[in-house]
Amino acid sequence: MSDIRKKIEEIAVDDKGSWIEKARYRRDNRSWLRKSQRIAVRVLSVLNEKGMQQKELAEAMDVSPQQVSKIVKGKQNLTLETISKLESVLGVKLFEVPVPQFEMNVERKKVRANLSKEKSTSVKSRKDLSEMNMQLWTPSQDEELAA
Repeated sequence: MSDIRKKIEEIAVDDKGSWIEKARYRRDNRSWLRKSQRIAVRVLSVLNEKGMQQKELAEAMDVSPQQVSKIVKGKQNLTLETISKLESVLGVKLFEVPVPQFEMNVERKKVRANLSKEKSTSVKSRKDLSEMNMQLWTPSQDEELAA
């Protein structure tokens, strides 16, 4: 009876605390583990739809079958490179980063132009052009104050 008790104590002592560490790991990495699990389910679904084996996927991705096995278990912290390879080989979108929509607030400036008959006359020299521009351009109040 004492032999059995010693064996049980050895086993119990060796395993002490490991479940707590695993639980902490799952809690600390919950966010990416959930995403990895969703990707794993999607990959398995697509493999099933296409009638494709994990080994074939591994060959197409140029990775080991063990790597694919880890991916489909949903416990692998996937890199962007791996996700891109999966998407390319399977022909599906697994992960998408939203493109930000930028709003531009453009203030319209009032431009005053003095459209006169002089504008339609032909310009014969640079001096005439400068004089016409000065006649057509009217500075705004801000520009008058700055001057």
